[in-house]
Formats: sequence, structure tokens, C-alpha cells
Amino acid sequence: MDRLAIITLTTDFGWRDNFIGVMKGVILGLNPRVTLVDLSHELPPHDPAQAAFSLYTAYRFFPEGTIHLAVVDPGVGSDRPIIAVMVFNHLFVAPDNGLLGYILDEAPAFKAYRLANPALALDNVSRTFQGRDLMAPAAAHLSLGFPLTEVGPETTSLVRLPSLHPDIRKNEIIGRVVYVDRFGNLITNIPAVLAADRPGSEMVINIGPESITGLSPAYAAARPGELLALAGGSGFIEIARNMGRAERFPDLTVGAPVVISLGD
Repeated sequence: MDRLAIITLTTDFGWRDNFIGVMKGVILGLNPRVTLVDLSHELPPHDPAQAAFSLYTAYRFFPEGTIHLAVVDPGVGSDRPIIAVMVFNHLFVAPDNGLLGYILDEAPAFKAYRLANPALALDNVSRTFQGRDLMAPAAAHLSLGFPLTEVGPETTSLVRLPSLHPDIRKNEIIGRVVYVDRFGNLITNIPAVLAADRPGSEMVINIGPESITGLSPAYAAARPGELLALAGGSGFIEIARNMGRAERFPDLTVGAPVVISLGD
């Protein structure tokens, strides 16, 4: 890795405490020339699956060779491994809890190593802040050219998530909500290209008690407060409410089934 490497940071830490700043301090203390990019720190706490979707839709917009440090880690301090993975010419450092699952599912090949080399850790390792003491220094050392093969033992058995691919049938696409953004938009796992050429009159999107006919071209195409479906910026179909939150418990939230009927 070049000393001018980029490291992105993805966490569920929020901004109230000093956690993010301290992790950046550890990285900059080892490589002052690295470029740090905050991807997100307001992800839902303890939810590797939503963090996995956020990372999956973001990493490809960075140049090859970027290091992605992701710490959404409800198992912190347990025996769950920390891994460094090279895939699609990007390098990821994260707990092995499914956080990289969506990316790995698309990879024809990858190289993964369990973080075990004490040379990559701070002197005193806390069991409650391994993002600071293990993952941040590992990412920094890797940005300086530390050999990936010396991180620790190679592994191929990594935690995965339920497939991101929807169930495609003759006249029906069955998916689910996988992510809710800060506006309350419900992002599904249904690629927008699957419905791109269908006339609106031939398409009905069903989620919970709601039915939506066709895809709208923009949020503003619906009246304020009205529910709509559209091709989102992530490339997936999303359910939104113009000038409001589409998310409503218990039927309109993460995990909710989404069924698109395509007619004959």
C-alpha cells in the first residue's frame, strides 16, 4: 500500500463520544499522511446487516487499494475473529460477523486473514474498545505496506448473511427491506434494473398493508405524505414517503417482505 493510502471508517459509534476521534488519532499517529474518510457513524447500533449494506453500496466509489475499516461489533471482546480481507482490490478490516457478507457473496475470489499478529496491536488492548486497540492500528500498518499475509493465519470460513438476491419468479419478485436511511426510506434488496422496463400499470409493489402501483421518477412525484416506490441512488428499489418517513413499525421496517407483481 502507498503511504498516501485512503482509509474509510464505518461505525455505529455516533458522534457524542470520543470513540471516532480516538481511532483517528491512533491511525494518524502511525501514518500521518493517510487520508481518512468518514463513511458513516450513525448506523443502527449492534446491527452488522444494515452496516453491511451501507458498506456494500459505498466501497466501489473509492479507488482500488482503499482500506475500509468497519467497526459494528456487538461481539466485541468475545472470541469472534477480527479479519483483514482483500477483495475486488479493496482491503477491509472488520469483525467477522457478517459485516462483509454482501461484498464477499459477489466475489469470485478473496483472501482473508485472521488478525493475530501482536505487532499490529497497541500495547494495552481493551476488551471493550478493540476498534481502537486492534483494528485501527492494523489498518494503519496495512496503509504503510505491512504484508497482508503476515496479519495472521489465512481463513476461508467467514460469517455470511442471508443472500442479498431476491427470489425472481415468472411474474413476481420477492425481496425484503434491508436498510432504512435517516429519512426513513426503506431500501429493498430488489435491483431497480429488474423493473426498469415495466410500465407502471403492470407493476404493483406490496409491502405490509400497503400497495403501490408503478415506480415514480422522483420523491416529489407524489403528494406530501404519500407513499411511493422508486429506483434509489443505491441501485435498488426503495419505498419512500414524500416529505415524511416511510418506516412505520411493525410492518414497514427492516426485514419486511416486499413483493412486486409484474402482471402477465
